[in-house]
Amino acid sequence: MKNCSILIMVAIGGLFLLSGATIAAADPSQNIRLGRESLTQEHPQLALSYFRKARNEINLNLEKYQADRLAALAGLGYAALWVGNSHEAERAYIEGISIARSSEDQKTMRVGLARALINLGRPREAYDTLKPVRSMGADPQLQSAIASSLLNWDTVAQKHLDLSAPHEVYPGPQWQAQLFRQTSDYVYYPLHDRINLGYHYSSDSDHNINQIYQAGVTIPGYGLGDNTLSPTMWYAGFRQTQINDSNGQIGFSSLDGGWSAPLNTNWQYSIIGGISTARRWTFGDVNAQINYQPTDSWGLNLSYDRGPIRTVTAVENRILVNTVSIGGFGRLRNIGTLGVAYFHQAFSDAIQRDGVVARVTPEFYSFSSLPISLGVQGYFRTYTSSVGIVNGGYFNPHHYLEALGYVIYVQKFSPYSVMRLYAGYGSQTVDDVTTPVADFYGTITDIVSHYLQISLTGGYTEIASAYGGGSGYHRSYVGANFTIPF
Repeated sequence: MKNCSILIMVAIGGLFLLSGATIAAADPSQNIRLGRESLTQEHPQLALSYFRKARNEINLNLEKYQADRLAALAGLGYAALWVGNSHEAERAYIEGISIARSSEDQKTMRVGLARALINLGRPREAYDTLKPVRSMGADPQLQSAIASSLLNWDTVAQKHLDLSAPHEVYPGPQWQAQLFRQTSDYVYYPLHDRINLGYHYSSDSDHNINQIYQAGVTIPGYGLGDNTLSPTMWYAGFRQTQINDSNGQIGFSSLDGGWSAPLNTNWQYSIIGGISTARRWTFGDVNAQINYQPTDSWGLNLSYDRGPIRTVTAVENRILVNTVSIGGFGRLRNIGTLGVAYFHQAFSDAIQRDGVVARVTPEFYSFSSLPISLGVQGYFRTYTSSVGIVNGGYFNPHHYLEALGYVIYVQKFSPYSVMRLYAGYGSQTVDDVTTPVADFYGTITDIVSHYLQISLTGGYTEIASAYGGGSGYHRSYVGANFTIPF
């Protein structure tokens, strides 16, 4: 009996101990404290796990732990941003905004949400999110500068930068001071006169080699737009194109000029045109487009392009192509983006084309603790030509269709400097003959310093182009552009 009593007492004591352990484990304030300590020690992944536990415990008894809810959400959002999980950060900050009562708490939540939205490619929404707290210090001004610069509102971006650091020294932690310097460099370029230098090289299996050298100057100024958002960018330049293939060699020189500007927060447009000469042939070329994008979720585009086909035979035959395109995109949040465009091409040898291009891009997957994303994209293009293949110096089947699936690797070095790598596989059908194709290309945009901006492109493709096509066709290309402010 005595032994039985002892066993009962031990069991009861064990239950009390277990109950105490359960209470301790279910204490969200303890996990919040551990999460904050982990952030201080620069262990964001561990901090994220603590804040997740705290949030889950709070959700089991909202009435009891309501006082801890905002702190858990703030820590969760901050840690999620640190490890690159912008979707989770977005959800945490949206929930936090709905319960934040003080203006300081609203600022914390809205600045965090703006950071997440910028990372997710939604700068317009980020800028609007900051409106109620924009005047409350350096943090919302800096995020407003980043969002407006990504929207090409350069004058607005400079205003917010000045307000975030009126003495040109950012009064925040080191990582924010570095972000301020990156933003300052990015905003510096479009607001200053600058020299533009570029080079492009391509070579294909038909021995067609293109080399393009260009030099120009861009001067921000006034006129033909809403200059309270951004200056009107005036451009003038010279371009030299050299073409070599099995039919010989030919070159043409071009003088170009034009401008670009926002009409308001929803409309932007650009016009670049000029005169080119090739031997005894003088012709005009132009590229013009207008974009309407009232939100991050959808937009429309209309463009017109006129230029030569860059093969020796086409230039000798004086072939120009006029292309009109109208399209748009729509985004379903946390699902993906669909872009579709219709185009019409009229060649100067009386051939007409009509076609459609479509891209389906699901939301990218972001890796924790790394500024890396992986995604996929479906690409489709088809057109019908009024006349079948002719010997006019360019590729022109009667019916053409291509369909590819891409794997895309994206690495961000800053909100502005991004590397994108594409690997695509699929098929193309040329007048009922189907062949497999592959397409690989990449782009890097980076501001190397306060004095130089570089953009690089390169790729290898088996997809038909105006230069050539069909089974076995392939083309390689590289390009570089340098911008030097003065």
